[in-house]
Amino acid sequence: MNEFRDSNEQDWPQLEAMKEQINQIVVPSTVEERIRNGMRVGRQRRRRRTVTRFASYTACLLLLIMVASVRFSPVVAAYVGDLPGLRSLVELINDDKGLELAIENDFMQPVGLSEEHDGIKVTVDGVLADESRVIVFYTLTNMDGRKRVVNLQKVDLATKEQMSISHGSSDFSEEWVSKQGTVDFNFHNGAEVPDILRLELKVGKDEKAVAGLPFWQFAIPIDKAKFEGLKETYAINKTVTVEGQRITFGTMTVYPTRIGLEVAYDPANTKKLFYFDDIRIEDEHGETFGTINNGVSGSTIDENRQILYFQSNYFRKPDRLYLRANSIRALDKNKLEIQVDPDQKKLLSSPDGHLTLIDVGTSKEDGQRILVFKLTNDNPLDEHRQYNILDMRFKDASGKSFESGMTGSSGDEFQYFIKKAKYQSPLTLTIVDYPTRIEGDIKLRMK
Repeated sequence: MNEFRDSNEQDWPQLEAMKEQINQIVVPSTVEERIRNGMRVGRQRRRRRTVTRFASYTACLLLLIMVASVRFSPVVAAYVGDLPGLRSLVELINDDKGLELAIENDFMQPVGLSEEHDGIKVTVDGVLADESRVIVFYTLTNMDGRKRVVNLQKVDLATKEQMSISHGSSDFSEEWVSKQGTVDFNFHNGAEVPDILRLELKVGKDEKAVAGLPFWQFAIPIDKAKFEGLKETYAINKTVTVEGQRITFGTMTVYPTRIGLEVAYDPANTKKLFYFDDIRIEDEHGETFGTINNGVSGSTIDENRQILYFQSNYFRKPDRLYLRANSIRALDKNKLEIQVDPDQKKLLSSPDGHLTLIDVGTSKEDGQRILVFKLTNDNPLDEHRQYNILDMRFKDASGKSFESGMTGSSGDEFQYFIKKAKYQSPLTLTIVDYPTRIEGDIKLRMK
């Protein structure tokens, strides 16, 4: 990468001019309407489940916003400009400075594999990879221009490594020419990144539409020599107490594409700690590297231990690192379950007055019952947050376990779908996130 910079110093004025032109782009008035439509449709779509409780979901809204407001550094722009198919994908990682740094440091592996069926072409443009993670960049192209909703569906690997997968839909428009996205493969428990990533996927409107279709297959070569040995490990092993709740931060591993930090919660804590609102890593210059927003933000080890993932500063090589946090969403352990009688349309127990049951309906499509909750919440920290409040698993009065296949949200309302079956009321549902908090000033020296 240094060679690239030295040989192109004369091009910096042009790059700066290019950046200025990009900054002056006027966002079309239709984008706002597309965002609203994407939000409305996306909230009703089936939320994909992954192995980890903390897997994040790529929302169509976020991708539309990124497409409308791409602002990337001249260094990254110049680098990917010479890689076919990758220049337009920079916007997909624009909110992750660790991935931008990886690209600046020549970490992208171009691929360029394509398959075409029924007028739709899928191109695997390139990958970013290290020992814990592979991010696949892809492009969908509508070759015959037909009006149809098309996105990736049923994404998996032919070889069943221990991993989780995060991907999403870029939009649900019927009129489109091409669109880009990423698939994030996260390897767990010592599972090795393979030499050949044997990607399987289906392409269509939704999972039901592609049920009988064959998988599209891509054999993606991974140059493991490019990242061999590129990680740094630090033993933190420090405990903090916030409002009586003990939290221990264990080993921190810095990879080129992300940072993994082990966190353990004292089993004797009186509260269940869900998520940190503002946890971040800060260097000696005050530059912060936050959690992963567009991908997998964490993984569960067991009931009281997890790994949190942060944007990587591997290529920054800071002299000092600090862990900072001020607010944690948490709830008393004796308030983690709620009871609902769907026949009587009553919420029999709730953690507080903010969560109420406002309706019990039935889906015309498949006859599922829909529990509609309202969560009243005026905390500024939650202004733009959509809560996935409840675990997908629930029990009936006999103690038998069932599983919901779908949830949805719209504004302050949350929908929970109950498959058709014989249940004994009331149903017991478990809270997995809630907008009540504990607060404190965490600042730990980590390097």
